[in-house]
Amino acid sequence: MVLALIICAGVLAGVVWQRYRYPGRWDHAFSQRHADARKAWSDARSAARAWERSKAQTELKARHDVDSAEKTREERLRRLDQRIASLSSPGRGERIEALGELALFQHVLVVQSPSGTRSIALAGMEVRFEPGQKNYSVYCTDADGHVYRAKYPHLPSSPESDEQLFDEDQVRDFAVTIQNTVAQENVFRARLPRQLKEAESKWEEAQTDTSELDAARERLQKLRQRNGTDPRGEKAEARLAEASRDWERLTGRVPPR
Repeated sequence: MVLALIICAGVLAGVVWQRYRYPGRWDHAFSQRHADARKAWSDARSAARAWERSKAQTELKARHDVDSAEKTREERLRRLDQRIASLSSPGRGERIEALGELALFQHVLVVQSPSGTRSIALAGMEVRFEPGQKNYSVYCTDADGHVYRAKYPHLPSSPESDEQLFDEDQVRDFAVTIQNTVAQENVFRARLPRQLKEAESKWEEAQTDTSELDAARERLQKLRQRNGTDPRGEKAEARLAEASRDWERLTGRVPPR
């Protein structure tokens, strides 16, 4: 029963669709006598639709090329913005190493002490290691001449003390790492004005350079103009209009496109 209802519904839908495609009397839509008229209208409509699809596909690709050129330009500007921002304000940079109360980053030395946390710029810093009876010391003198001493005990203050103790080579190696990072930072700071100027120049160039985008837009515009005057489109539209008039003369009804 259910299958029969489904079949009936399908047949009914097909009849309704056929009457919609070929308006007029019943015989206009179904009889063999008007099969040629139906075919002429169907072929003309199919040809017109095929042309519209072809035109839409070519224009869609050209539109995609415009969008791609826009995204490429925006991405280049975004990367240059990030480059300028990183040069203008480098921040701490990546964490390199830490020992005791000192944490070394690419651009700063962070001191974490009971009194608080502060950062010391690496540029122009002088670093030296000194041994002592109870502590190894790393002296950090910033560019303004202020000195900070980091202490690394190697003898316990009392037998029951649980404070962390440090090996001399461990502290010496850390001091050398700081010195090398300072050297790299000094080179970075010396090159920074030139690099920043170059990045800003590239940004201005990218901002004003719209050649690829303009070319893609021009290709799209020309394609639309060419499609609008293409003889194939004009021929398909003329054939469709003629077939529509023929069907209207036959049935008194204008068929849907």
